[in-house]
Amino acid sequence: MPFTVSHAVVALAARRTPLPVAAVAVGAMAPDAVLFAPFLPPYVVAHSWVGVVTIDLVVALVVLVAWWYLVRPAWAEAVPGVRERLPASWSAPPRAGDRPVRRAVAIVVACLVGSVTHVVWDAFSHEAGWAVQAIPFLREGPAAYPVWAGVQDGSSVLGLLGLVVAAVVWWRRSTPRRMPPVARSEAAVVVASGAIVVLAVLGIAGRVLLGGGGVAGIVTELAFRLPVVVALVLVVGAVGLLVGRSRRTR
Repeated sequence: MPFTVSHAVVALAARRTPLPVAAVAVGAMAPDAVLFAPFLPPYVVAHSWVGVVTIDLVVALVVLVAWWYLVRPAWAEAVPGVRERLPASWSAPPRAGDRPVRRAVAIVVACLVGSVTHVVWDAFSHEAGWAVQAIPFLREGPAAYPVWAGVQDGSSVLGLLGLVVAAVVWWRRSTPRRMPPVARSEAAVVVASGAIVVLAVLGIAGRVLLGGGGVAGIVTELAFRLPVVVALVLVVGAVGLLVGRSRRTR
């Protein structure tokens, strides 16, 4: 399967549309949630057209709410060097504005569009994908590495590269704004969170190496394990940051 985060690159195309970019990005990754949360419906359901309008939509909306109302407001003011470049609006949950129904429809449509791109993308990069089954060329090549596998790996790399390039362009074009220093307690949360992620990476890599695996095994394990670690760190860290802020403002 293409790397889950790589799917989010499609959201870059929504920047000049009425669709919320975050909703497209989350929707594009939602079908893979079943890989990290075993209690969700089976993989084949999440990667079907029925799944797009049911489980994928629910997952996308839940993650989007967590992002907009918990993770983004908490972390937007906490990371030195980055927070000065983020829009001031990121420090608070988004507002529905004077057209809440229109906004809600745009969010749902954006989530659906993102999930559709995921299902179509996977159709060309999975052995059982309908496109792979319909197009003989995608099944050609060495048995150990047919064309569809190359599409899977290549698109994963290109997707990540697209996100990195977009981040670099944003960084170079954004203008830092003056902000007060980060509170020590918040800096501690940032450092601790980063340390946990680094230790997780080292632990996963070490376990693979001890088991006789190589670089490919490490990359595969990180692709499946690290997103869960990062998600938990972001959520738990966000709660800690917001609680600390609440206590300081009393």
